[in-house]
Amino acid sequence: MRSLLRLAWLDLRGSGRTLWVFCACLTLGVTLIAASGGLYRQVGASLLADTRVLFGGDVEVRTRAPLPEGMLEWMQARGTVSRLIEFRTMLMTEAGDAHLVELQSTDDAYPLYGAVHLLPAQALTDALATRDGVHGAAIDRVLADRLALAVGDHIELGISLLEVRAIIARQPDRSLRADWSGPPVLISAAALADTALLQPGSRPDYRYRVRSETPPEAWREAFMSAFPDSEAEVRTFIERNARLGEVLGQIGSGVLLIGFSALFIGGLGVFNSVQAYLQGKLGTLATLRAIGLRDGRLAAVYLLQILILASASALAGVLLGALLAMIGSSVVAERLPLAGNWTLLLAPLAAAWLMGVLIALLFALPALGRALTVEPAALFRGVLGVTTRTPTLAWRLTAICALVAIGFLLVVMPDPLFGLAFVAALLLVLALLEGLVRLLQRAARRLAGSPWLLGRFALRMAVTGLYRADSPLRPTLLSLGSALTLLVASTVVVLALLHTIEETVPQRAPALVFYDIAAAQKDDFDALVHEAPSLDQLDLAPLVLGRLAAVSAEELRDSADPRRRLEARDEHKMSTLQNNFDQVVITRGAWWPDGYRGPARVAMEDREADQLGLQIGDTLVFEILGQRISAELVAIYAQKRFQSRLWLEAIFSDGALDPFITRYVGMAYMNGTDAVATQNRIAAAQPNVVTVRTDLLLDEARAILGRAAAGLSAIAAVTLSASLLVLVSIIAASRTRQIYLATLLNTLGARVGVIGRTLYLEHLLLAALTTAFASVAGSALATLLLHYRLELGAPPGWLAGPAVATAISLGALGSGAHYLLRQLRLSPATILRSAST
Repeated sequence: MRSLLRLAWLDLRGSGRTLWVFCACLTLGVTLIAASGGLYRQVGASLLADTRVLFGGDVEVRTRAPLPEGMLEWMQARGTVSRLIEFRTMLMTEAGDAHLVELQSTDDAYPLYGAVHLLPAQALTDALATRDGVHGAAIDRVLADRLALAVGDHIELGISLLEVRAIIARQPDRSLRADWSGPPVLISAAALADTALLQPGSRPDYRYRVRSETPPEAWREAFMSAFPDSEAEVRTFIERNARLGEVLGQIGSGVLLIGFSALFIGGLGVFNSVQAYLQGKLGTLATLRAIGLRDGRLAAVYLLQILILASASALAGVLLGALLAMIGSSVVAERLPLAGNWTLLLAPLAAAWLMGVLIALLFALPALGRALTVEPAALFRGVLGVTTRTPTLAWRLTAICALVAIGFLLVVMPDPLFGLAFVAALLLVLALLEGLVRLLQRAARRLAGSPWLLGRFALRMAVTGLYRADSPLRPTLLSLGSALTLLVASTVVVLALLHTIEETVPQRAPALVFYDIAAAQKDDFDALVHEAPSLDQLDLAPLVLGRLAAVSAEELRDSADPRRRLEARDEHKMSTLQNNFDQVVITRGAWWPDGYRGPARVAMEDREADQLGLQIGDTLVFEILGQRISAELVAIYAQKRFQSRLWLEAIFSDGALDPFITRYVGMAYMNGTDAVATQNRIAAAQPNVVTVRTDLLLDEARAILGRAAAGLSAIAAVTLSASLLVLVSIIAASRTRQIYLATLLNTLGARVGVIGRTLYLEHLLLAALTTAFASVAGSALATLLLHYRLELGAPPGWLAGPAVATAISLGALGSGAHYLLRQLRLSPATILRSAST
């Protein structure tokens, strides 16, 4: 083994420089897997490990009113209880600027897990204490930046004036959506009472968080058994953990799939590079076999070379990926509470290295097995006339490597379904490409014999180049076709996201969204909004809160299904159709006719309906303000994501909710300047009304999309680089034979210009075929992803993906033809002599 290793190393040092494409392709693919896997592990481990901290406790009991003393005593006997009163309201600065905030009234036990870090450093109770008759407040750092607030400034909440005593540097249970849904403001219970914001019609959330030694599920079952008639919702951190893990798994799987796609593309480059390297070694291989080196030892020498290069290249990719993961973690840490434990990177980095070596073997074994079948007689006939074949053993070993790689992929993938979908899509694309290759070869063979090509020497040679034994058609379509397919799909998806944010939302989204407009305030509120000169449209609709109590005579509280029992405690937001002002989309059933005034009918949101297994035609019974109302389920709808603002769970026919209307919600369409003035005007006159400026949401969404686009751009650059390297490897693998044939034609009298046109036409045909397939397949994959996963439509600029593929394939293949043509400037005798030896 030592002698074989020494022989492999000496041979690699002497001629291994031609394998730089092998190293580059593998390094790029491993880099993406290491970076994405490392970042996912860091974020996932930190968030899932701190789920109790993010959730605020082991169990949370949520109500719209304070719990009775008896219930509170029962809870305190079974753990430590902290009460947090939370609701959205408007904050006013001394300059008269208004901003939506998440007001949180805390007690001395808050927080149950973790700690609140303030600037300047102080205890939370000291910051919120009353001094000289003025209550203190701690405000979120995002709010301080937006409104230029500093410690010592005064803010107005309701009818109370408070002093900013601290900036929140870190809040353990801060919502991940706080930056755009409403940054938190912490105040004391006494300060909340003085604001007069708690009044009939307000919608506070009373969150009673419990820290207990009792398992969360057992605690909840005991609570529901002790208080079966309570309307309180009981949630556990385990549910939060499961949901967070599911979301992180989907995101992590998607990012890892991009990495595995790049590694697969790199594997194609490995195959072509190894094949070109070994084709140049056919004479050496034949010589070694002629002097008696056994096949097993000969295979071991070149297999050792592949393992050496694969290990080194994968290690380089791991180191680059680790660096990128650290940089990404530092960026993410600005928004998420990452622990910064770098030992978490060891497992994903080791997995990336192992996957890189495995992929190198998978794609190198067929080329290696094929080259090792060369016979010593090739030394007399010339290596260009040698016909080699891939032996059965090489295919078996390749199949084993493929199965191991697929199994490894499914193990490391957070969501195995993503991995299965990736493997299925990859096999389908390769099968389609193989079928296309055979179809084109048959068509080219027929076309080559057509009388139409008589007298068209260059075109005939280009067509015959598609079905010759040394034709680059198969490696080009399989390698570059797969790479460009992924590139087209990525381009279309990114364009769809950009279009959704930049075009669809600004055109259809209202400038302001309103909540908690009391029925007695409606007329005055309407007058305040109509003071805006640019007001184009104002939509007001009732908002009624209630619960689903029964489905087709089955009481949910008594259901044998635990999900239905929990649903009976879940509060729903309900309204009337109002010309579908929230822009929801019917997916099953249909709306009632315009002007309908018969028995109550209702449409339910698809998530709620699917959780309960609701079907069109079911009779639903709702509890609203202590009364029951029955309605027939006639439609199920989906939220239209960026355009839906109120996220209603149920929409009733006109008149059904009239006895229960106490508040309204609304939307106003106007320009941005008037929106700011209107928000400030409403906040000053009706501070209980919550107003949301959509431009702030869109700005934050654009910022998030910008960071995501930067990451996607980096991934696309790596993938594109891998694709270009694959093309280089294709040219390298076929250049010896092509240069030989072109030089032979030149020696026999063909002009260099004619040969040049032949090469350009052949590469142009390959570029056209590759681009056409990648455009169709990539656009189809992107459409499926957009429709079924992201629920978005195709962007109007969907031709951008095919345009990118066209530019890359034409440029790259044109450069390849130009390179081959330049070789003809050498002496034909020199080229023929070197080629034959």
